Amino acid sequence: MEQENSRTKHVKNTIALTSTIALLGTSVGVSHQVKADDTKSGDANTSNTSEATLAKPETLEEAVLAVKTTEETLSEQKQQLAETNTNIAETEGEIAKLETAKEEQTAELAKAEELLETYSSMSEEDLAKSIEKHETELEATNTELEKATTESQVQAEAVAKQQETIAAEATKADQLATQLTAAEQKVSDLNTMISQPEAIVSEAQAAKEEVKRISDDLAKATANLATVKDTVHSQLTSDLAANKAALAAKEAELQRLQDGTATAQLNVAGSNKLVLPEGYPIEEIKKLAASGYIGTAAYNQYYQAVKDTMIAKAEPGAAMNQYVDIPEDLNRVVDPDNLPEDIQNELAQFAAQMINDVRKQLGLVPVTVTVGSQEFARLLTKSYKATHQNTRPSFVYGQVDASGHRGVGPHDQTIIEESAVKVGLRQKDDNMYENLGAFNEVHTVNGIKRGIYDSIKYMLFTDHLHGNTYGHAVNFLRVDKTDPNAPVYLGFSTSNVGSLNEHFVIFPASDIVDANRFSTTEIPKSGQLIDRSARIQALTNDIASIKGKIASLESRLADPSSEAEVTAAQAKISHLQSQLDAAQAKSNKLDQQVEQLANTKDSLRTQLLAAKEEQAQLKADLDKALALLASSKATLHKLEAAMEEAKARVTGLASQKAQLEDLLAFEKNPNRIELAQEKVAAAKKALADTEDKLLAAQASLSDLQAQRARLQLSIATIEQQLVLLKNLVQEKQRLRLEAERLNSMSETRQLLNQLAPQAAKAGVGSELVATGLLVSKVASAIAKQSPTSHSYGAGAASHAAVDDNTQRAVQAGMVMLAAAGLATVKLKKGSKKC
Repeated sequence: MEQENSRTKHVKNTIALTSTIALLGTSVGVSHQVKADDTKSGDANTSNTSEATLAKPETLEEAVLAVKTTEETLSEQKQQLAETNTNIAETEGEIAKLETAKEEQTAELAKAEELLETYSSMSEEDLAKSIEKHETELEATNTELEKATTESQVQAEAVAKQQETIAAEATKADQLATQLTAAEQKVSDLNTMISQPEAIVSEAQAAKEEVKRISDDLAKATANLATVKDTVHSQLTSDLAANKAALAAKEAELQRLQDGTATAQLNVAGSNKLVLPEGYPIEEIKKLAASGYIGTAAYNQYYQAVKDTMIAKAEPGAAMNQYVDIPEDLNRVVDPDNLPEDIQNELAQFAAQMINDVRKQLGLVPVTVTVGSQEFARLLTKSYKATHQNTRPSFVYGQVDASGHRGVGPHDQTIIEESAVKVGLRQKDDNMYENLGAFNEVHTVNGIKRGIYDSIKYMLFTDHLHGNTYGHAVNFLRVDKTDPNAPVYLGFSTSNVGSLNEHFVIFPASDIVDANRFSTTEIPKSGQLIDRSARIQALTNDIASIKGKIASLESRLADPSSEAEVTAAQAKISHLQSQLDAAQAKSNKLDQQVEQLANTKDSLRTQLLAAKEEQAQLKADLDKALALLASSKATLHKLEAAMEEAKARVTGLASQKAQLEDLLAFEKNPNRIELAQEKVAAAKKALADTEDKLLAAQASLSDLQAQRARLQLSIATIEQQLVLLKNLVQEKQRLRLEAERLNSMSETRQLLNQLAPQAAKAGVGSELVATGLLVSKVASAIAKQSPTSHSYGAGAASHAAVDDNTQRAVQAGMVMLAAAGLATVKLKKGSKKC
């Protein structure tokens, strides 16, 4: 009855809920969180006693967790049951073996006790008679054993001879079967020739064409073999030359290293340098820097005036300068977000050397890498990573992004200025401190140096691309505006924000406002200390390997027949030759048949009759041979049975002989009674041990069977509980969804009630306008409650919208509500006039 009442109540609630949704006109597109456990079910279903005793979880999450835990427990119980069943089967097998052993040991004990009893009461006279009797029996047994052994050997020889006979008869039968097959084919061919002469001629022609086709393919394959050999020879020769060249280069490098010291100081720049093209526009750049801050009207006006001249003078430098890989840096893998300090300093010195190559040519004071400038760069890149994670920023000038920062393009001005202040620099620099490059994605020291090189090259020679106005060149070639000989500092670090980024910070000493905070201690221009012993060993190993390759290549050149390509070409020729032989044989046979067709049909019929007679005779001979073979096999089976019987008799007599010998030895032993007693004692002990093991095994089996019964009962109970818990999860899911719907309708109803008076004020003549106004406001209010999605990009815009279904549903509800509300307003107005 409770189930029926609950079901009826649920149906009523559903109907009421559906009606309410229809009235309000919206249940789509807006979601609000309501805890399922806030909605109580007044009449829980109780289908059986197990559910009543089961501790029910209070919330949906607890119910889901209970289902998972119960399923894990059920799995463990089933695993234990499987292991118990295996143990029961093993124990039952052990018990069966022990019971068999017990029966055998009981018989042995009885035999030992009988022996002891017999000889304990036997007189000396009876003992002598027994010995005499057993000696006579032993002699007779020996005689029978010799005879049986001889007979067994005779039977074995007969079996071997019969097997030889069968082998010969089987060979003869196989030969006859082959001959019969050929005779049957001959009869078939003659029948075809007599009944279908045109088919034979056509088949013979086709066979000739097949022979020609295969012959042509064979000729092509033979020619291809020669081509393949030439190609293989050329490839091997090329590989040999390449390896010899590599060997010479390795040996030369090894000799240079061996002639030098074990360790050396490596120039951080390798052989890289930057050279300015003739007429580089330094004067234009100086005037551009003096015209105003980058991006101002004065700056842009001057740039437009000299733009073409600057590009023409600077751009040739891009083609003049190319990065050269530094071998020692190729395999030095680093994490751009966590550069070790020594690597950061090495990269900064590389950047400084490249920039100073240019500044020296222009007569400018060199940039200097200091402890303070490196701290600035390191702090700045750490902040980029912490703020932007893996999304490269893209700022719109004058706007704030989602993180609350301002900037220009990829430059985060907020981070740059905050980092500058922290290390003792003025907050704002004329050129915003930072140059930012992104020219490589190889996370090695060599890869980053290539990125640094390409970034500087781009910014000095082609900084008019992508909307730039040579502002980076102005920054790299800047000097202190009040003292051109004052120090200029450079800091460098990397980040992996959206891509591998190279951050250059360059600024004059006049930007320092806190000399106690900013360290001007210069970082020594020391290169990487390399240990050449490892390279020497690597070269030695490479040389040995290359020499091995050279020896192998020379051997392969001397005899290229074993090369895979040559072997494949030769195999194709062999295959085609086999096909050609078979096709030629078939063609020859068909040609003979065509020649026979020239004879009269009478002659062919005569040949056919003779062929059929030969076929019949061969079949008769084969049947006879097969019958003889079957008879011989039956004889063999009889001989094998007789041989086995003879072997069994020999085995039995040998056993009987051994028993008599043991018995005689026992009878003649003066301590025979003591021996018999020892046998009885040993038999009793063995039997007792087996009985103990049997009892233990039976007890273990009983325990295992009881354990199985408990597990089976437990599994059945858990399975029932699992069903109840899953039903509970479904019920709580239903209640949560219903609560969410009710909560959504409640909030929507409140919005409609708040906005309904505006519809009334609109008057009868403005019903549709008022309705549209309310729909727009309700949709706007819902949009504010809807989740928003954020993305980094131009302007870092956030987007939120209400879908069309929601707006249509709200509009439908408003029409209904407006109709009812306006009617009420009319009535009220009418009553006031009265």
